[in-house]
Amino acid sequence: MKNTIRKEREKEIISGLYELSRLEGLENVSIAKIGKHLGMPPSLVMHYFPSKRLLILGLIDHILHQYQLIYRPIISKMEKHPRISPELLVDRLFSREWNLLFDDGVFFSCYAFIFRDAAIKREYKNLHVKLRSTLKTLLDKDEVLVNGDTGLLAERIFVVIEGAYYYLSMMDDPKTYDQKLKIFKDQVYELIYSEINRLQYPAQSE
Repeated sequence: MKNTIRKEREKEIISGLYELSRLEGLENVSIAKIGKHLGMPPSLVMHYFPSKRLLILGLIDHILHQYQLIYRPIISKMEKHPRISPELLVDRLFSREWNLLFDDGVFFSCYAFIFRDAAIKREYKNLHVKLRSTLKTLLDKDEVLVNGDTGLLAERIFVVIEGAYYYLSMMDDPKTYDQKLKIFKDQVYELIYSEINRLQYPAQSE
């Protein structure tokens, strides 16, 4: 019971940190501001998170949880049929829903701390490793792709995705955004279909 209450309180505080960071910028958020925003004394916030550093580590875990939600429709579909739908996968990986699940500004503000704090750097690295691992797990469920190097394929896909989101975040014109988005999506399609063709028709790949 106590653990459940603690987890709920920690979740509430991290959500408060995220909401304030989205509005004011992570660098401008203090424990006092979080307490005021949530209607609780700063001492209570510090009881669960004695420092802003620990709050940021909790925020990274929150980022991971939110981003993992993007895979849910793919997982549901693959429970019925053991093949990846490249179209669904690419649409989910490049979905604007990522922006709804977690604000880009908060993500990159949080990311900046990796250059100043080794623990935050480790947690951010762990976040990216887990996202790749989840994608690899999905690729392993595909009856064709499982015969190849799904870890390498997941890595290549994420190299495109991470570069794409960094670049797309600077696009203000919707038309330009869509044009660039198509380029990145086509790159991932090429990676997936090339691997499928290589595994299904090995003689043609030699």
